[in-house]
Amino acid sequence: MKLLHTADLQLGMPFLRVPGDRGAKLRELRLESIGRLAEVAREERVDLVLVAGDLFDANTVDDRVVVQAMTRFRDMALPVVVIPGNHDHCAGPSSVYRRASFRDSRPDNVVVCETREPHVALGGRAVILPAPLVQRHEVADTTAHITRDLGRDLAPNAIRIGLAHGDVVGFKRDDEGDSTNFIDPARAEAADLDYLALGDWHGMKRISERVWYSGAPEPTSFKQNDPGYALVVDIAAHGAPAIVTPRRVARTRWLAREVDLHGADDVAALESWLASLEAPLDSVVKLEMRGALSLADAEKLDGVVARADAQLLYLNATSRVLPLASEEELASIARDGYVKDAVDRLLAIARSEDGRRAALALQMLHRMHREAT
Repeated sequence: MKLLHTADLQLGMPFLRVPGDRGAKLRELRLESIGRLAEVAREERVDLVLVAGDLFDANTVDDRVVVQAMTRFRDMALPVVVIPGNHDHCAGPSSVYRRASFRDSRPDNVVVCETREPHVALGGRAVILPAPLVQRHEVADTTAHITRDLGRDLAPNAIRIGLAHGDVVGFKRDDEGDSTNFIDPARAEAADLDYLALGDWHGMKRISERVWYSGAPEPTSFKQNDPGYALVVDIAAHGAPAIVTPRRVARTRWLAREVDLHGADDVAALESWLASLEAPLDSVVKLEMRGALSLADAEKLDGVVARADAQLLYLNATSRVLPLASEEELASIARDGYVKDAVDRLLAIARSEDGRRAALALQMLHRMHREAT
């Protein structure tokens, strides 16, 4: 059988640092990722879809997000098995999975495993051994209940699939017991699992031949840890190897770049890099700039950043570029009088250790002079 393994969709993520329409677009693209998962499932002729936790970003997500998600999963027309993760844990009546909007909109092909009871799927061809999180942080190994005997009586010859959400990459256990939501990386072998589908790590990661993190289908940060994939898992029969094929499903690209700017050539190189980005309308860019530029080059940089901000899905630009006026630029502002006196005073301050504001004031004066003439 073929499985499609995904996790950490975190539908309804607020993107609080991305304002207005741009944040709204990022939220909508997360919902649209369900459709891209469905396309892969159809292309690969998948039998079953697994969501290894954090389908929703929080138990407080808007009802629209809940209903829209269930509508898209209904259209997928494949069996879907979900477990709650740390963001959408199933503790108490406040769980999103116990909300009326979820109950009323959940299609028959979607099953949420809120307990640790085995779930038999595909007419007994597979048995899912879930490890849902019943609270945000659990101090014990959340897969400790998954043993070699669990679910065997329900489907003796079934392919055995573990489904869990937690930390294997940073797995540790100490005397103080300060680890939470951890998962023993040897669980698949100990419990005779054919595959252990994991969530919580937002990048795709292979732990062992039968243990994988799928990562989030859409990036959620600038970490370059291989986000944006879903995993197609082909298992011929119980005991056969799991053949795992990553499929890229992300639409957005999150890129981080640091640049040193010390002249016109550096500004031109930055402009060229921004212009070379593929799919700029789907790109989120974090740009950190530092250095020192002449007033004219600093003005050019402002234009480069403004054009990129208008073109990209979102640009988070921070600048520690100090504008430094040349003698010619200062002379063009004023050669005598009170304006010249002000320029000289600002220049003296700008050359001090904490002269950024004065340098910016000189840049503004230079720009005003250019506009006036």
